[in-house]
Amino acid sequence: MEKNLEEINRKYPYYIYRCDKHKNWFLGVPEEKVGKFYDTKDGLRELMKVPIEDCDPYLKAVRKLIDLLMSAGIPNSCLGISHSTLLGNYTPGKSDIDILIFGMDYGWKAIRFLENTNDKAISWKSEDDWAKYFKDRVVSKVYSEKEYVRNMVRKRDDGFVEGNVFSLFCIEDEKEKWYDWDATHEPLGPIKLRAMVKDAHYSIVRPGYYEIEDTKILEGHEEVPVKRIVTWARPFSLQARKGEEIEAFGLLERVTSKGEQYYQLVIGYFDTYTTDRGEKEYLKAVFE
Repeated sequence: MEKNLEEINRKYPYYIYRCDKHKNWFLGVPEEKVGKFYDTKDGLRELMKVPIEDCDPYLKAVRKLIDLLMSAGIPNSCLGISHSTLLGNYTPGKSDIDILIFGMDYGWKAIRFLENTNDKAISWKSEDDWAKYFKDRVVSKVYSEKEYVRNMVRKRDDGFVEGNVFSLFCIEDEKEKWYDWDATHEPLGPIKLRAMVKDAHYSIVRPGYYEIEDTKILEGHEEVPVKRIVTWARPFSLQARKGEEIEAFGLLERVTSKGEQYYQLVIGYFDTYTTDRGEKEYLKAVFE
């Protein structure tokens, strides 16, 4: 990964946004460098116009998942298709089905519906599947296979529809956007903490966060009141629920936003892919 980033920095330095307010950097493509934008909602509307008998098995699986989400009360105007499904260059049997859900209430509605559905078209990775993934990918050097499996097997944003892998991505409505890009961030170093989840509503988006209480810093810094855990990477989304005890390792920051100063723990900044902090970061619900 470090070598790839060096090449990006050499050939496409404008893909790297260095933010003085964060004292960190982000990876992205400037809008003026994008040759064409594809509308995910338009792509879905066009797909829904195609007679079902004219769809191949992959697109029938996409339609099945969309139909299920709509039956959960999510209007198709708040759904979109992405990646190879949108561009039409998918490979049946191999490509993932990536569905965008606009609005956090609809995102949670989708998760809760799929959690409880008995529709035989939907299936989930088993504990054995997650254990194999843990071993094959060397997911963590920090916590055990058992801990990883127990945290992952209950998540319902990735699964199978008629044998095809699907993933759900939730995007905030304009009125739901919470991240303050004008805030200033003072990194204080990596810490490990335990806390209780006070609210996990924003854990469904990226960047997302868990509001926490009863925090206890276990390593890395003197005790300070940490307000939230902010997550930038998808593996940390939906990782814990309200009322659960969690343990996490990441970067402690002192943030000043709109006249308020507070502390937060951040997991999944882009720089973790080039530093040893990335191998140590984690967030898990504690089952004891």
